[in-house]
Amino acid sequence: MSEKDNPVDRLFEFDGFNDSVSTHGVKYMGSKKKLVSYIGNLVGELKIKTAIDVFTGTTRVAQYLRQNDVETFTSDLSWASTKYANTYVHNGDNKHLQRHIDVMNGLAPTNGWLTKNYTGDVDESEPKGNGRCFKSKNTARADAARDYIETLDLHQWEKDTLITSVIHGLDAVDNTVGVQQAYLKEWCERADNNILFKLPVCLKGPKAEHFEGNCLEIKYPEADLAYMDPPYSPHEYSTYYHIWDSVARWDKPETDLKVNRRIDRVSKSDHYDGSMKSDWNRKEKAVEAFEKLIDRMPVRYCLISYNNESIVEQHELMDSCAKFGEVTLREVDYKRNIMSQIGNSSKNNPSKNQKNKELLILIDKNGK
Repeated sequence: MSEKDNPVDRLFEFDGFNDSVSTHGVKYMGSKKKLVSYIGNLVGELKIKTAIDVFTGTTRVAQYLRQNDVETFTSDLSWASTKYANTYVHNGDNKHLQRHIDVMNGLAPTNGWLTKNYTGDVDESEPKGNGRCFKSKNTARADAARDYIETLDLHQWEKDTLITSVIHGLDAVDNTVGVQQAYLKEWCERADNNILFKLPVCLKGPKAEHFEGNCLEIKYPEADLAYMDPPYSPHEYSTYYHIWDSVARWDKPETDLKVNRRIDRVSKSDHYDGSMKSDWNRKEKAVEAFEKLIDRMPVRYCLISYNNESIVEQHELMDSCAKFGEVTLREVDYKRNIMSQIGNSSKNNPSKNQKNKELLILIDKNGK
């Protein structure tokens, strides 16, 4: 086959989707903010009407698809992802919620659970006040706002929209590099800003449904395509974004370790919740899990986003994909995530540049 006849190249020349649409989300190690147009071109060429965003994360891909008239179901283990999905993908007109945002911005600060666990400038008598993730002036306002949301008699998607506003507000004033595994030793400039709660943008397009849980167990509805962007790395996202999950559920758990991680995310704890651990975090299970997922998805097409720094070797993944149908792929140059550019990761492997390859792998299950 000549380069001119490459079916993947033809797919990426399609210009039927609206690339001017905006997507929204917190800082996220697996964010596809800069890849959504490539993904959209594939989906557009295939004339997809329904899709499943299996590992939806901050929902950026689902947001993009929705705004291009694709009915998109979403799923994730993360509790915070449920809030994002109901805010941006499965919601209605949210203008009436502005009055609650106004109230949240005017509430008196409260030194609650967030303030006691994730600030580095509270009174020394406060228990565990050493998190240094936020300034106390901001967590106290977030504590008050989050408590207020719990008092409201609203539909779940409406409450989730307000919760997303709290998470986004905190994300804008955090003292991290984007993950909650460690906090910066010195206060960064944005941490000094005053937190502001804003009404999330209401996106247009069809809405579907979100599923919270393990993708290997969820009973998905039939759709045209499943988009899969698993973590397949040794990093557990449930520990990288534990604060957002706690704000989402607002169960105010006991915390442990230097970062004050919720106790059920601490592996050595008697309260550890193993259900939040993904098979894609373990090399010995990742390939098997991939094959099981592809096989069980009730779709014709599977579109997989794969990074060449994954714990799964590319040839292993391609061999697995070929078992289920015709496979095509495209490489995309992509800036490496921030965690690979700092600390030991950068020092231990200085030869790595700040680019890597993102592969978009398309499986046509009818092409067996």
